[in-house]
Amino acid sequence: MSLHKPFLDYLYLFIVVLHLTAMLGEFNQPVVRMESLCQPRGSPFHFLVAYRQWYITTMSDPYYDLDIPGHFFEFLVYVELVVQFPLALYLTHALLSKQRISGSGELAAVVYGAVTGLCTAIVCNDMWHLGPEVITHEAKQTLLFGAYLPYAVI
Repeated sequence: MSLHKPFLDYLYLFIVVLHLTAMLGEFNQPVVRMESLCQPRGSPFHFLVAYRQWYITTMSDPYYDLDIPGHFFEFLVYVELVVQFPLALYLTHALLSKQRISGSGELAAVVYGAVTGLCTAIVCNDMWHLGPEVITHEAKQTLLFGAYLPYAVI
């Protein structure tokens, strides 16, 4: 057995870390109610406010600026908070290790991948059907093919 980590471990680490940053921006949603940790200027997570605002402005993502109680995206934010975020933290730790990923790490990666893929596919399907009154064609193409669809495929 080789002592070197496979290249794919580093690729997976990159993907998981990108998703972690996206999740941190989502946790500043009204759904999660972290205002006390994010909103006052001296708060420990105030940088998330600027990050979230940059993402909304740059990507024109209609879901990040959504405040509709009971919308399916609210449920997906909770899935990310309860399932994906802890798995992503565990995977980041496992993939940063100098050793090859363990069997439990591989199982965590499979669960993380399945949940992430399913949740992202749901968002892609909904976004595909959004009209021009909600999102421009250019923003839809950027989000579908540049942000969401790669996670559904991976």
